[in-house]
Amino acid sequence: MKDGYYLATYLHIDEISHLYAFHVRHDQNVSLWNKTGTEVNLIHYWELERISGLKRHRLSFFNRNQAVNMLNTLLSQYSLQLEDMQAIIGTPLLDTVEDYHSLKEYPLQSYHSIAHLFSALLMDTNIFYNNDIIGMAVDGGPDAVVDIKVNEKNYYSGCFSAKGKIKVFDIISPGFIWAYARKKFNLREGTLMALATASSSELSEDFSESIIEARKTKDLRTAHRYVQKLYNYIDNITQRDSGILFNGFDERFSESDNKISMAVKEIQKMSLRIMDYNIQNVIDSYGVDPKKCYIALAGGYILNCPTNSYIMQKYKFKGFLAPPCVNDAGMSLGIALYYFYKNMERVDFKLKTAFHGDSLDDINSIFSQQKFGNYIEQTSDIKVEHFIADIEKAPVVWFYGKAEIGPRALGHRSILADPRSSTAKDILNKVKKRQWWRPVAPIVLTDYVEDWFVKPYSSPFMLHTIEVKENKAKHVSAICHLDNTARLQTIEQETDPILYDIIQNFYEKTGIPMICNTSLNDAGEPIINTAEECLNFALRKRFSVVYINGKRIVLKNHDNYPLKAPLPREMNFEPFSEEQKNDLKKKYNPFDLSAETLIFRYFRPEITKNFNINEFSEAEKLKKYAKISKQVLGDIPTPGL
Repeated sequence: MKDGYYLATYLHIDEISHLYAFHVRHDQNVSLWNKTGTEVNLIHYWELERISGLKRHRLSFFNRNQAVNMLNTLLSQYSLQLEDMQAIIGTPLLDTVEDYHSLKEYPLQSYHSIAHLFSALLMDTNIFYNNDIIGMAVDGGPDAVVDIKVNEKNYYSGCFSAKGKIKVFDIISPGFIWAYARKKFNLREGTLMALATASSSELSEDFSESIIEARKTKDLRTAHRYVQKLYNYIDNITQRDSGILFNGFDERFSESDNKISMAVKEIQKMSLRIMDYNIQNVIDSYGVDPKKCYIALAGGYILNCPTNSYIMQKYKFKGFLAPPCVNDAGMSLGIALYYFYKNMERVDFKLKTAFHGDSLDDINSIFSQQKFGNYIEQTSDIKVEHFIADIEKAPVVWFYGKAEIGPRALGHRSILADPRSSTAKDILNKVKKRQWWRPVAPIVLTDYVEDWFVKPYSSPFMLHTIEVKENKAKHVSAICHLDNTARLQTIEQETDPILYDIIQNFYEKTGIPMICNTSLNDAGEPIINTAEECLNFALRKRFSVVYINGKRIVLKNHDNYPLKAPLPREMNFEPFSEEQKNDLKKKYNPFDLSAETLIFRYFRPEITKNFNINEFSEAEKLKKYAKISKQVLGDIPTPGL
């Protein structure tokens, strides 16, 4: 491979899916890399939702030209264009090479899953080449953009890597159980998990009957039947069954929330059974001693923090490897790392921090903007004593340096608060329009984590839930879940020196080595990406103090601020008016096939890829196939859509 720049893209380009907003690839993202000898460096990571404002950015590009223009705009900040890349990989119609995927190397595994796997497996190649690693990619299911025969393959991949020598095999994922639960209860997985741990209501008997015997790892019907049976059982429970079928309704929650909480508790039990089954199989098959082995995990299910903690506490692995973008937001990371691994004799890489997103280079440009001039009372350089005094009064907005990658704020696009008062959590949940029981995470100095938490370990990317020590919980009520756990983020000086120094000083004054942290965004909005969006948020939400790149900004005249909604993001990904869309739909879908029919072109491309829907006979074939598929699958959710 030549030295130079490489671009990994996890995008989708298609006229029909753009016009009808089909979700073929979600959490779309792009990463820019530079290779010098054996070293590869991650230069920049773009999550499209941050620049489009479309949460989880599912929208396909209408055509190649639209995608090219966007990519060239992003690259221009480095005085680069697509033509300067040694290779562009990951997205058909943009790719400049054909040797980046795993279709030949791992013909039985989905490429999507392999990319997830390598995003964790190679996030520290020093560990990869010198240690044994159990790797697993556990998500809801793959997309079929590159791997059009994905439905004939194993959806979920695991591996055992012995000092860089990899054996890949299929595993089972809990992801599809959660995908159906999300659809059934109309709540995101994170909310479901939080509700499960918040309520005390629980079934008397273990309902998590084993579905592991269903060895087809993509058997959607099994997950569908399990959740439906569980839902029907719990839905029929009444107060009269208290003490018999369940322990009683938790009075802090509605009856509906109690029932969802009970159901999700059972789904979590089943999920842990599945992960135990996967891990124990590898341990037995390869004679692994977990204490001498790392665990590397990726896929959206790994956002389930209690699972990660359960695995580490039960098996006591030597270490935990997972990028901050474990969900599909990390796909271009895995796409790139697999490509380098495949084409280089050795790869030297380490994902040292999460901070690879966009940054603000010129803070003075904000103060010169007339639209904010009337709302800024004063500005000054940051002083630790002022920051501590500020958060003791109320939560503050914190915007610093390069944005973190992944779905969780890790201290660069955050709202920070004093962990000692539960009032801070109530304020943050009100600001974010979240349920009162939703948790607020702590950022904790690594050196003191053992003093405050039960059997803790490093958690730099907020992927673990750890119990707060009983004698400490009363001192940090804002960070405690209702079950006395916290979604822990540990911080070290070398990775984030400014915030580390602030927390160290807070500890010296208060005896508390942590502060509260939640993401800087409104309900349904991606994490804020620019300083203008930050000030808009702070004014709308009536924050008094904002910190931007080391500057303390005191705001005023909140009542006079005219905007009531987030600012439009910097790029428009929907270039057509409704009238133009309707005209284009007639052009690309002349026989007016329903959206339900069209979507099967993306769900089963190995069959439908050659259907020309501009011809009547081909359109009719697709219509018949979609009807049959609907009868077979019913309302079971489909992977990648």
